[in-house]
Amino acid sequence: MQRKIFTFNSNRSPILNSVQLQKYFKECLKNCQEEIIVCSAFITIRGIEWFYNNLQNKDIKCRVISRWNRGDLLSKVSDIEVYNFCKKIGWSFEIIENLHAKFYLMDNRDLISGSLNLTAKGFGLVPISNKEFGNYFEALDEDIKNINIFLDDTIVVTDEIFNEYKKYLEDNKDFVIQKLPELPEKIRKLKEKKLTKLWVNDFLFNEPEILMNKFNENNEDIIHDKFLLDIANEDKLSLQELKSNFVNLDLYKWFIKQIKNKDNKSFSFGELSALIHNSLFDDPKPYRKEIKNLQANFIKFLEILEFENIKIERPNYSQVISYID
Repeated sequence: MQRKIFTFNSNRSPILNSVQLQKYFKECLKNCQEEIIVCSAFITIRGIEWFYNNLQNKDIKCRVISRWNRGDLLSKVSDIEVYNFCKKIGWSFEIIENLHAKFYLMDNRDLISGSLNLTAKGFGLVPISNKEFGNYFEALDEDIKNINIFLDDTIVVTDEIFNEYKKYLEDNKDFVIQKLPELPEKIRKLKEKKLTKLWVNDFLFNEPEILMNKFNENNEDIIHDKFLLDIANEDKLSLQELKSNFVNLDLYKWFIKQIKNKDNKSFSFGELSALIHNSLFDDPKPYRKEIKNLQANFIKFLEILEFENIKIERPNYSQVISYID
């Protein structure tokens, strides 16, 4: 195979994960003085606010480019309110049809490109976030040239255009995104074989009673748990629905896999706590006390949902969880 020839050289970072990318963004935004170009298919208020709040120079010139197709706005992966936010601070908001690119250019020098959209999940601003990769580059003249050619196709959003979009959304406010049907069991089990890693975000953050009673509240912990349980539109959560969705959690599947592989098919509270601590891939890991609190809450769910194959006892004041074939 012929060796590829690279006609341009540029200083660049290694491939960066979401946490590392956030650090690069903060540094670049702090140092940015003149101009920014934001290009992201999806943009939410939470994302654009974070971006603005990390700027040292608030009077900077900025072009914000998004896609804004009807599915994006109806499903709220992009927020229509981003236009008013940009207008208020004097930024230009523009759209490109079929946009999929994501890049962020600061002072025609600092260029970050990768998979992350300017959303809370894309930038790792919420507990359950996307797994993203990207790179930092020192932009070359050829990069700037290609970006400018690309941006020739943008449409600048005006109040008139915004009001047309707003009316469209109001006319279709009752539109419901249909829940996708489940994948076949064979395909779902392919993922279960990989359940060796745990993350703090795999745990439900609310106690069962709080989750049931405050299910329709719009706070981050409730949103996190609803996302994990794959329940979107319901105002109330029944115990039966909670149980049927709980068994699909990665944490529950990981737990069942671990306990079934034990010779005595049981865990003391301390054994399970140590196993969770050693299986967590968060860096830094939470304190053991925090892990025990997450674990205790997980066991509360096991108790209240009354699984036939799980028995929880308290000999000598210490919990023992057993699996019954």
